[in-house]
Amino acid sequence: MRIEIDRAVANDPEAHNWLDRILAKIDDGWHIWDTTSHSDPRAFEYTAWVEGTGRAEIRVRELHIASVQRNAWQDFELHNRYVRVTANPAEPNELTPENAVRLAEKPLCILVENRESDGGFVKRIIKELNKALWAYIEQPGQPVDFDSLGGIGQMPGAVQDRCEEIPFRPRLVVIADSDRQKPGGDESKAAQILRASCEHFGVPCWILAKRASENYLPRSLLSAWNRTNYRHSKPVDAWDQLTDDQKDYYNMKSGWPEKQCEPSDDLFANLLPADYQKLFNGFGKKVHQCWQQTADDVFRQLQERSRGDLEHGICLILKEV
Repeated sequence: MRIEIDRAVANDPEAHNWLDRILAKIDDGWHIWDTTSHSDPRAFEYTAWVEGTGRAEIRVRELHIASVQRNAWQDFELHNRYVRVTANPAEPNELTPENAVRLAEKPLCILVENRESDGGFVKRIIKELNKALWAYIEQPGQPVDFDSLGGIGQMPGAVQDRCEEIPFRPRLVVIADSDRQKPGGDESKAAQILRASCEHFGVPCWILAKRASENYLPRSLLSAWNRTNYRHSKPVDAWDQLTDDQKDYYNMKSGWPEKQCEPSDDLFANLLPADYQKLFNGFGKKVHQCWQQTADDVFRQLQERSRGDLEHGICLILKEV
């Protein structure tokens, strides 16, 4: 986060312990000190908090000088959420020193349907598409926490609980599958309920544009998984023949229902019978393991498979960093 500290708070001795804790998280690299609103940055150096003579005050002074120098370049590409620490909050982004500490010390939570499969998907796309955000996630102290509750049905209640237990908006981003079955199709009812809950509480919510997280897999990762199994290569080749829309809404885990003789939706009407048979059973429930594979050209292929949605999701996360 970008944290601005009001000069009056810095002159209040009762707030100094809270400010020291905020500064500790800034020093850890979780947040940055925003000094851009100071018309005279040097004036802040003469506040009671900075002018102290102890070792802690020396560190405060060093970080303030470094923050002023950095803020002169307006380098806020990574840290986007803005919080102002003040004794008398009047705006949603203004917090008392105590509440600012409660927010600053809490890791950014990325709530997904399944921590292993969907969490692995989010981590991999960040690692490939945004190196700065990946470095932030990987730094010591775990500034980002991936959490799940076992399914999308429990997520709206979790959002409500997290938002109502504190008097300010938590550091939270929610991500879930849309379960759409065709271009322009409706999100699942569960996804609609989750989106409405997030909008009510002002929480960033990324409902995937494609059917599910597996639908963003590039050919390179899909091929690398179970590479030595000849039976795996056949459905991969058939998948590769699909159009982009078909790849976006094909059920990667289950294929098509067992009793269904052929895909019912017009989206797959032109599918060759041989390719239909190869894709009938899908790639199985463990297809998410593809996100852990090593392969070449992943960055470019992810960009092609994204169709802009992966970049959108990363931007939502960046708004809370």
